[in-house]
Amino acid sequence: MKNENREVMRNILYAVETGGQVYGGKQYDNFTPAYTNSQEEHAITIGAGAWYATEAKRLLQRIRETDPAGFKEMDWAGISKDLDTAAWSIYKQAAGSEKANCISSIICSPVGIKCQDALMEQQIQEYEKSITEKYGTMPDGAMMECINIIHQGGSGALKRILGKTAKPYTAQSIYAALCTDPADTSNNNQVGDYVSRQKAVYAMIQKYCKEDTGMTENEVRQKVVDIMNGWIGLKRSDRSHMVIINLYNGCLPLARGYKVQPDDEYCATGASAAGIKAGLTDIIPRECSCGYLIQLFQKMGRWVENDAYVPDPADFVFYFWKDGADYAATDCTGWPDHVGVVAEVHKDKGYMIVTECNMSGGVVGQRKLTINGRYIRGYGIPDYASKSGTSTGTSGGNPSGGSANNSSGGINKTPQWVGQVTAASLPVRTWAGDSYDKIKSWPTLGKDNLVDVCDTIKASNGHAWYYIRIAGKFYGFVDSSYIKKADSSSGAGNASAPSYKVGKVYTLQVELRVRTAAGTSSPTKSYSQLTADGQRHDKDKDGCLDAGTQVTCQAIKNVGSDIWIKVPSGWIAAYYQGEIYVK
Repeated sequence: MKNENREVMRNILYAVETGGQVYGGKQYDNFTPAYTNSQEEHAITIGAGAWYATEAKRLLQRIRETDPAGFKEMDWAGISKDLDTAAWSIYKQAAGSEKANCISSIICSPVGIKCQDALMEQQIQEYEKSITEKYGTMPDGAMMECINIIHQGGSGALKRILGKTAKPYTAQSIYAALCTDPADTSNNNQVGDYVSRQKAVYAMIQKYCKEDTGMTENEVRQKVVDIMNGWIGLKRSDRSHMVIINLYNGCLPLARGYKVQPDDEYCATGASAAGIKAGLTDIIPRECSCGYLIQLFQKMGRWVENDAYVPDPADFVFYFWKDGADYAATDCTGWPDHVGVVAEVHKDKGYMIVTECNMSGGVVGQRKLTINGRYIRGYGIPDYASKSGTSTGTSGGNPSGGSANNSSGGINKTPQWVGQVTAASLPVRTWAGDSYDKIKSWPTLGKDNLVDVCDTIKASNGHAWYYIRIAGKFYGFVDSSYIKKADSSSGAGNASAPSYKVGKVYTLQVELRVRTAAGTSSPTKSYSQLTADGQRHDKDKDGCLDAGTQVTCQAIKNVGSDIWIKVPSGWIAAYYQGEIYVK
């Protein structure tokens, strides 16, 4: 495993052993008497890593060897003598006894904490070596699941679980095997019977493990596209599509417990199956329903509602067939009817190619779709960059004004510089060119408005247009002739950091996303997760509080140079990258 994943593994084991199943939680002074958790535990368990019996002895010996003088000074109860003479496989002490209190004091001392971390690191590497020797190499996520099992239940438990795990081993397939343990009523003390622990471990692996695929972001995306394209021509009528259905149904546990049937509509099933086959189930949610698939993307903070969004290959595009003729001026919010995976993006020509399962007649095929065209419900955008060894992005921003056209790649959505509007009124359009409609979310900019310039696109007449981001959320195209680089006097990106106070009421200057915790890496909240008052101030029901909303500061946290405040609905960025968003 990568070193950073070994540290993640240590935090996971600490979390599930003594940290309340909260990542980063730990109890270094833990002392658990024999028989507390099971009548099979005949000795004490100690430390953040829950070292039992002879492993508890191993930890205390390590502390004594690291600092003999310090250990002697801390040992008022004769623990050193017990290390040399007692049988630690059955070593028992009552909670609150002199020896129990002495052991807790020793292990939570500075040298004790240092030795606990070092011992856990050593054990993780020992586990990793033995697992690799017996079962071969595997992705870091799978290795972390194996380490969790062997640390909890020993090598026999790991052998049993891997014996019923589908190959190749992945975190998903191993967790699926663990989930079958509760059904085995012959033994109710197997590793998988600890359902909440296994669920917590898997969730933390999915969130914190940094898998290195050895591919660039574009290559990871292309892998998904190639899988979808490889299914073109499969159809329901001759049951050739069952390769897709079986792949989806074979990945346990099934979404909402439903097994897809041969005659079911399978567009979402197929898109999810591509993620399963690519080994990307941590970033591509699994669902057989388009609507529930959208909800999963929203929960992951990877949903895009914006009409002007230009997708990248392997993004998921959702459809709503009852979208009205006034689609360019309204927001499509209906329950989705269909989904496909973007295969090609021809942004210079304003269209994309989408590969879809369950097209007319139940076949897998492709359609040509206008960017920002009718029937688009929105986009699910898996975090492919997180799976790449080298993130190259999909197109390069060019603040000097050069074109960044790429017929097969997406548009750059990362802000490159801050622009200032020079026209009295500047239309924001759905594509590069005066003939395109204005975006409905922010149709016009005023003089001196500030925007983030993300990319440069040439219209059909060769004139440069800027792809911009407004208020940190809305995207569109503007004529480059009416945008200049904002200077320091404009206040762009250089405002002095404000001071916030708990209990004070503040006003949002722009619409802001609400997150579960401070920082952009934290998941965003959906509309339904906001408070009742928050929902009243989220008119477009996208999980963002509207500009002008008044909020009460409940807590403050600095993330780097940014300032986040907690409000009743969650955490919002009050001061971010030099911009004051809450006053």
